[in-house]
Amino acid sequence: MTDYIYSRPDRCGACDAELGPWLTRVVDRVYGVGGEWDLSRCRNADCAAGYLDARLTGEQLGSFYATYGTHAEPAIEARGATLLFRQVVEWIWHRQLGYPRPETPRRAAFLASLLGVIPFVRDMALYRIFWLPRVTKGKLVEIGFGNAHSLLQLRDLGWDVQGVEFDTVCIETARSFGLHVGEGDFLSQPYADGSLDAVVGSHVIEHVPDPGELIAAIHRKLADGGRMVLVTPNGKSVGSRTFGSDWRGLEVPRHLTIQTPGSLLRHARKAGFRNIRLFGTTLGGGIIQQSVQIRRGKPVGNTGRAAQLFWAVVASTIHLVRPKAADEIVLFCEK
Repeated sequence: MTDYIYSRPDRCGACDAELGPWLTRVVDRVYGVGGEWDLSRCRNADCAAGYLDARLTGEQLGSFYATYGTHAEPAIEARGATLLFRQVVEWIWHRQLGYPRPETPRRAAFLASLLGVIPFVRDMALYRIFWLPRVTKGKLVEIGFGNAHSLLQLRDLGWDVQGVEFDTVCIETARSFGLHVGEGDFLSQPYADGSLDAVVGSHVIEHVPDPGELIAAIHRKLADGGRMVLVTPNGKSVGSRTFGSDWRGLEVPRHLTIQTPGSLLRHARKAGFRNIRLFGTTLGGGIIQQSVQIRRGKPVGNTGRAAQLFWAVVASTIHLVRPKAADEIVLFCEK
């Protein structure tokens, strides 16, 4: 028998409703994996999670990442305006989340007091450490840590950090910085039940064959009061509804599920989390911008600063008017 690591479920994994057709003949315009892919959607409008219509082996799934890019070097050295912005970010961490007071020039503190009230700037700062309040010597695991930039920042802020990844290049990079990281998925790692203070993941849950299973496992591994933070594209966003099969958040066939506010809340409740928060970010401008590029048949990637600023304003406006319709959403839970 063929050992499939992912098969589209018969019913929604979040709410157990029936699935129906959603999008057809979607192609990978981002990393060029061949084929046309269909997606189904939960018929419960309050949930509306999306699912890739496929049956995939581990070998097939791994092949979809052959050209996947997560190998940018973490930004460690900073000078000039970049250094000043980093100092502003550190002040925002201090004021918003209780981290130690930075030993930086007063101009950085002054700029932080001005810029910290701008939602886009505040989200840029807090995203870097997953909105986590300070926990002295807290044990943290990042799932899918990429170039390890967030792990390095969190370690500098006093967290006892670990990570887990499939990408061997990312693993080697992290270990070169002295980080303790494992290879594979979260479920296969030897974390003791109730041993972790935080588990975080940015744009990871949509790559997981069974999101509910992962969220339940995270709940078991967290200590009482521990926090889970997951960031993902929003399948009920303005961008998703506007661009349809051209929406950047689909990223077939690597995104096995497309989560929504309703599906994430249901997974978290079933796992036993309390103090569940679901909020959008103002940082979905890149998703919208690249959706426009896909629709126009242009190469997907970053453009000039002016264009990035324009789409950042668009994303911020959507978030201001309808926060849960932002193209990027955050599930923040406490056990």
